[in-house]
Amino acid sequence: MKNVLLVCAQGISSHLFLGEAKRVAETRQAPLHFSATSLAELTPELIAQQDLVLLAPQAAYHNQIDAYTAQNVQVAVIPNDIYGWLNSEALVKFANQTLNAVVAPAMASL
Repeated sequence: MKNVLLVCAQGISSHLFLGEAKRVAETRQAPLHFSATSLAELTPELIAQQDLVLLAPQAAYHNQIDAYTAQNVQVAVIPNDIYGWLNSEALVKFANQTLNAVVAPAMASL
């Protein structure tokens, strides 16, 4: 199971994604565990527990991210088309691809 942290500026949009992303990952049998936080709640300890940190586009520029991600954690910005439409299926697929995970047969249909 890979840990994926969704991060946005205030924590609102990341939490909107969270429930549906969990449902999609479970339905598609994707080996992903999603959690969400805001920039204000982001800590080096929290990042260290992750395999992937996905940033909302408005959070990607933050200096705090650079300081915390010197650890061996992958970081990516959620593409605008996924973020703008709150497309949880595309988010799960993007996370899987970013992690270079082995795609389960159920994920191929996303």
